[in-house]
Amino acid sequence: MTTWYRFCRFLYRVYFRVYHRGRVLHADRVPATGAYILAGNHISFLDPPLFGQAVGRSAHYMARDTLFRHPVMGRLLKSWNVEPIARGKGDVGAFKTIMRLLREQKAVMMFPEGTRGREGSLQRARPGLGMIAARTHVPIVPMRITGSGNAMPRGAKLPRPVRITIAFGEPFLFPMPADFQSLSTDKQRNLYQAIGDEVMRRIAALPPLDQPLPVPTDQPTSIGT
Repeated sequence: MTTWYRFCRFLYRVYFRVYHRGRVLHADRVPATGAYILAGNHISFLDPPLFGQAVGRSAHYMARDTLFRHPVMGRLLKSWNVEPIARGKGDVGAFKTIMRLLREQKAVMMFPEGTRGREGSLQRARPGLGMIAARTHVPIVPMRITGSGNAMPRGAKLPRPVRITIAFGEPFLFPMPADFQSLSTDKQRNLYQAIGDEVMRRIAALPPLDQPLPVPTDQPTSIGT
């Protein structure tokens, strides 16, 4: 972790705790070492740095490649461990980058829903996280943020002083079928979706329990045999 990253994380922690009266629940569940995926809900542009300040080690992030077009912003994002991803284009390069980072024993932050949702609700996971989890077989740490969607909703130019809570779940490994490599393409895709659905279920179960998130109503996908 670089000195610059530590300094920026410190500033975000001060901002989070003072301006948003922020709370972090169960931060001790996040492993201090090794490769894992930090998987959280996404409701605001505030989410990536606020999740990051709550983690005790440096994390690596993905962001849409258009944010890197400005040279200064691009360099700044790189200094915060942000990697570009071509949203909506099935960016093979981004998946290779994520898998490389996990092989290097890094922590990678991903948002299973793929795009921002609304405060108080969840979208169904897209299969991208499931594919990476299946192919790398690293632990997944569910995490949930509440309040950030009200603090900075779509269209807002500045965040509001709304209380924000971040909670972490227990790391888990999705049980993989022994014949994973020999499954048909369709069955592998179903498996990726099943992993994403399980992640979203675990996110929905995290506190604060006075503000439960509804689980996506889509029917779970069977992976078959």
